Amino acid sequence: MSNVNDPLHQSPQLSTRAIQRTIWITLAALVITLALFAGYYIWDRYIHLDDRSPIELGVERMEATVHQDPQNPDTRAALAESYLRSGQYAEALTQTDQVLALYSEHAGALLIAGLANVRLNRPQEAVEPLEKFVLLRRDRPMAHTDAALEAAYYFLGESYVKLERPADALSALEAALAITPTDADALYQMGLAHQALGQPQMALELYARAVRLVPDFVEAYEGMVESYSALDESDHVTYGQGMVAFCQKDYRSAATYLEQATDALPGFAPAFLGLGLAYEGMGELRVALSAIQRALDLDPEDLAAQQALSRIQKTIDSRNWQDDA
Repeated sequence: MSNVNDPLHQSPQLSTRAIQRTIWITLAALVITLALFAGYYIWDRYIHLDDRSPIELGVERMEATVHQDPQNPDTRAALAESYLRSGQYAEALTQTDQVLALYSEHAGALLIAGLANVRLNRPQEAVEPLEKFVLLRRDRPMAHTDAALEAAYYFLGESYVKLERPADALSALEAALAITPTDADALYQMGLAHQALGQPQMALELYARAVRLVPDFVEAYEGMVESYSALDESDHVTYGQGMVAFCQKDYRSAATYLEQATDALPGFAPAFLGLGLAYEGMGELRVALSAIQRALDLDPEDLAAQQALSRIQKTIDSRNWQDDA
């Protein structure tokens, strides 16, 4: 059984968007993994007994372990992690409070407490345990590849944004990006921080980087609309509105906005890419192909446009082959 002071595993890349960050990508103490695996085996092997999920069984196993050894801080931290995974955030905090009352530098309990408060939308309460966790981990030899540390920096930055502390947020989020440069969520939060500091141009650059990683990142496009509005760039506002509609799968409205944007901004490659994606969504592939090709003429290095061009061309070729068959 591993030490729950280090309850985290590396993931190849932290979630960029997928709506919400999934805590269990960054939290994976061996003790919990083993408990959940055993729970899954029982559930899968004897599913007709009670139909409980692996997570539910994992929680029960950890509750039983804590009952047998209530003074062990590691098992309490592991139980807190189980509660966190199952969405029982208040229960997770009850366990971490008991651990931290006696062991104030228990890293696992600090991180779990921070994340539970984040999930409860209590940014002020999340800050202290996350700051302490960062202090404990940031000088470790492998800190530059520490996914748990990256998660702590990210959630600390997000909490600072909510608390209207944008300068502090930028420091934390820059540290997160130093570990995972492709973290689109962190780029988005940095955009919010710059927006709060009255720096809409800086915010736009960060939003643009985020949507290059996650083309349907609706919040980033909403941020663009606000920043372009602050800069009084109405044609770019129209582009942002079109991309918001695209992310919401309202392809017809998206195409209307983006046609206006491309007419007004004939040298702005992202608008042509968005227009192509909107027409692809409506199934109008040849119109989509033309718009995507224009985007690539303007920006040949745009990976999203390259992928879209390849995808649409393959679909057209496949349909042509079926028609000829």
